[in-house]
Amino acid sequence: MLVEAASGLSVELDHRLRLPGRSQDRFDLYLPQPAPGLLIDLDPEWTHGRPGSLERDTAKTMAALAAGLDMERIRSRGLPPVPVHGHSHHEAGPGVNPEDWAEAVGVVLRRRGLSWRQLTPAEVTAALTKGAQLWERTVAGPEVSAADVAPHLEEEFVANLTNPGKTPDRMPPGCNDVCLWRCRKPDCGYEWRAVLNSRALAGRGCRQCGHARVGAANSRPGPGESLAEVNPTMAAELIEVVDHPGWTAFDLLPTSNKTCQWRCPELHCRFEYPAPPSRRTGQSSGCSRCARRRTVAARVRPKPGKSLQDVHPAIASELIEVIDEPNLTAKKLRPSSTKVCRWACSKPGCLGRWKATPDQRSRHGGTGKRCPVCHPPRKGRTQS
Repeated sequence: MLVEAASGLSVELDHRLRLPGRSQDRFDLYLPQPAPGLLIDLDPEWTHGRPGSLERDTAKTMAALAAGLDMERIRSRGLPPVPVHGHSHHEAGPGVNPEDWAEAVGVVLRRRGLSWRQLTPAEVTAALTKGAQLWERTVAGPEVSAADVAPHLEEEFVANLTNPGKTPDRMPPGCNDVCLWRCRKPDCGYEWRAVLNSRALAGRGCRQCGHARVGAANSRPGPGESLAEVNPTMAAELIEVVDHPGWTAFDLLPTSNKTCQWRCPELHCRFEYPAPPSRRTGQSSGCSRCARRRTVAARVRPKPGKSLQDVHPAIASELIEVIDEPNLTAKKLRPSSTKVCRWACSKPGCLGRWKATPDQRSRHGGTGKRCPVCHPPRKGRTQS
């Protein structure tokens, strides 16, 4: 306000530009007249005396000059000059007295042949009062804030990294300040950085939750693609989807990697076990307990021409049944099998019945444990 009053020129505060190869830059003062306009940055010691400040100020100045802009810097007395060749060095302060800084701006303008007059005490007071009112409106925030447009942002806001201290209720929805956010979902809590307008206007949210939603959407089957429709036999064995209560076989792809609980359909088994559908649709599918039983059974099956029927047909003719597995026959038993069987003597008129394993019967060239009626054991000995 002091600069406007003393120069008679229009002054724009906090002028923003996007220079080539840079994110948006902010300039403290912009005087559009005379054309093409003048940019002025004010560098008080308390904000521009920090580590890295000189490098940032230098890069910004060089970018503005390279873009053909007219720019001046006024730096607090004691700060090193910006090392840009041909760029004038102006000082003010020390301190932040507005009259001192306004006078430094006046020096810059007078050197450029622009008007500048000394203000009366009353004019200084009026200008400072107007400036204070403008500052109060700025601090109060915009008429429509980001918090008004997207109230949930206040729950997820952690910090303003560009302008520390500014919160969503004091920033417009289109603000370019980079902020730190934390997902408000209790089971997430992910933290990320994002420009405010990408959240308030573009509606972007937690990246981690977004990835989870996309993954869930991609894992859902389309029409005719579900496990229930593609493989109804396997779907009938599904008990539950472990991490997704309420899901059914219609919510699963046959290739899904989600862990499910299954129940064996065999009445003699009904074993329950966990596995993803993708594993069940492979070669090693189904109930593991039944698979082990089949493997063991396959190991005890005789090779072609090596069964009890093939090697000892006379003994095989006396087999009544395999006690624990009545479905087995002499053709499916090895001579060395240890399964307990029931036998009946083949000699005419003999009613002998006894229990023995094929191994016991086939020993000693087929003269092992024979009919206890026809071949009673000798006194003091038992049949081997």
